Amino acid sequence: MQVFFFAITLSALPVVSNFMGAMLAEALPLSKRTLGLALHAVAGVLLAIVATELIPNVMIAKPAWATILALFLGGAFFVWVNQLLNVSRNRLHGVDHNTVSWVIFLSMAIDLFGDGLMIGTSLTISPHLGVMLASARVVAHIPEGFVTNAEFKSQKMPRTERFLLLIAFIIPVWLGATLGYWGLRGQADLPKLIVLAFTTGTLLVAIVEEIIPEAHQTQDTNWSMLTFIGSFALSMLFSSYLE
Repeated sequence: MQVFFFAITLSALPVVSNFMGAMLAEALPLSKRTLGLALHAVAGVLLAIVATELIPNVMIAKPAWATILALFLGGAFFVWVNQLLNVSRNRLHGVDHNTVSWVIFLSMAIDLFGDGLMIGTSLTISPHLGVMLASARVVAHIPEGFVTNAEFKSQKMPRTERFLLLIAFIIPVWLGATLGYWGLRGQADLPKLIVLAFTTGTLLVAIVEEIIPEAHQTQDTNWSMLTFIGSFALSMLFSSYLE
């Protein structure tokens, strides 16, 4: 039970950092350059986690084809969900602001559910892996929280309602962590690694198709590239000393 409470605590951290990013959106107008640096940092951290923590764990599975297939299906699932959300947003142009806001909330809730599932599953494999994944998502959710709250504000949503929705993000992440932990606790390694591979596939496509393109839409400079590789290196350093 102690490990489960640890999973719940770890999975709550991305929601806390999401809220911190949202508070930045309340307090100050973030420039495109600063947002670009933040997104490059997020991409560097997440790619380092995928390359040094997730893929090596996924590849130890026997048979390897099972986790490789799960990785592909995870990426395909992200593409499908992303397409559905884009279609919904396009159809909602000129529609009631509350409806659009719920679509924004749903997209972030799906993201956080995946975070919880990944953290809960990883803790059944290794505490080190769980801590690393949670740390990476904490960094990633600060700019995501900023962007999410900025979108809520653009829909003219009252501040109280925005804050309630931001706090409600704890529900999907805890649900994901609970399913990941209790659903796989005590199971053989293969089912755990299949779920981990599936979430790795979704994360990998999200980095390449969402975070990096969004980072390049901001004000790119040499500092952006240095921030990317610097965050990648620091993440590797953090991982090596945490072992």
